Amino acid sequence: MIAPLICLISFGVCYVAGRRALWAGFLATMVVGYFYGILRANLNSSFGHFIFDFAAVGFYLALLTRRETPIQRYKIRRVMPWVLALAGWPLLIMLMPLQPPLIQLVGFRGQIFFLPFILVGAMLDGSEWRKIAAGLAVLSIIEIVFALAEVEFGVIRFYPMNAVDQIIYNSVDVAVGNSSVFRIPATFVQAAAYGGNMAASLPLLLGAMIQERRGGTRRKLLLTGLAVSAVGVFLSASRSQATMLFVLGLAATFSGRIRNFPWFGWVALLAVVGTLVAVNPRMQRFVTLDSTGYLKNRVASSMNSGFFELALEYPFGNGLGGGGTSIPYFLQSELKNPVVLENEYARIMLEEGVPGLILWLAFIFWVVTRPLPLITDPWYLGKFLARVALVFCFMIAPTGLGLLTSIPGTALLLAFAGWIATPKVTVAGARSERRSPAPPADPALRTA
Repeated sequence: MIAPLICLISFGVCYVAGRRALWAGFLATMVVGYFYGILRANLNSSFGHFIFDFAAVGFYLALLTRRETPIQRYKIRRVMPWVLALAGWPLLIMLMPLQPPLIQLVGFRGQIFFLPFILVGAMLDGSEWRKIAAGLAVLSIIEIVFALAEVEFGVIRFYPMNAVDQIIYNSVDVAVGNSSVFRIPATFVQAAAYGGNMAASLPLLLGAMIQERRGGTRRKLLLTGLAVSAVGVFLSASRSQATMLFVLGLAATFSGRIRNFPWFGWVALLAVVGTLVAVNPRMQRFVTLDSTGYLKNRVASSMNSGFFELALEYPFGNGLGGGGTSIPYFLQSELKNPVVLENEYARIMLEEGVPGLILWLAFIFWVVTRPLPLITDPWYLGKFLARVALVFCFMIAPTGLGLLTSIPGTALLLAFAGWIATPKVTVAGARSERRSPAPPADPALRTA
């Protein structure tokens, strides 16, 4: 009974939060996503797999029952055709009886469930992103507490050995002296998800921090969140996420847009994190990235293991759920002719067919080629780093699975896509281009 109750609570909280404010609903959904992994592991119930789904559905229902502002309506018009196309094609594929209905339903969820977050990212304005950044900073601090506790007391104290945690217990490959220890998942479904979410939050944390006044409480909170997020990436021992952290750090350093933040403070932050990593062998797994040609071998394996042959064999896919989407253990016996490659693009191709893959590639290209924001935009650095994070994630997609099905990382990533693709708009601009209805009198609605 506990798992269904948590599902209902998640639904209710996210619905109420979404009705009160768009940013509150998004942040509430992220909170559920952050703790989904540890809850699912300890509940040991099939309902545990749907905790985040209930939360997201509650948020989606709140969006449907809210009244958008003229600016929000104008902004979502930019991305709505893509969302409809990306959701419509899997719906057509679902009509083909290539897999059992339950498998197709899970696969359909994997292909379209996170797409509304593109619209959410488009609708959020600068002040709302600042509130979300502060919330993510608090979550990062909570996560580091769990991570350090797992280092001290052991992962098994927090994640019991069962079928849903198999990937955690298969990840005993962090060398410490002559022994190997676990990667740290904090409260996520696995260590890579922890590292990925910590790295993906950095554009918001840094972008919001440089907008805060020096000495302010929120600025200190964001700075702390920034530091512990970086430490969390290294504790997760995910080499790809550590690479993403380095790329974002270099992009921020050489962007020339780190304003309202003394250079010695930025250097000091990098030095503190670097020192912690240097003295702790548990945080140094990333140094083995090139020692064995890991990245080259992963990409070569994914692309040379029949990718193009499978594209010819399954031009319209192997059915939703039949190409690599994570299927709950109690449904895996239902799968017919499963074909899996460790490649996110292969997963899309094997489930949506070649047309679905082309559609996703076209969307990604469209997003990353949108014009950069004006240099005077307070969120210029945040949007620039979000674009870097988005490009990096899709560049390394051939090295593994889960980019478009990660909880809650995919929600944030697709929200970034909507944010990047939608320019800053004023009421006057929206009316002149789209002839929107007269704007509300509330001046707070005049900034996108």
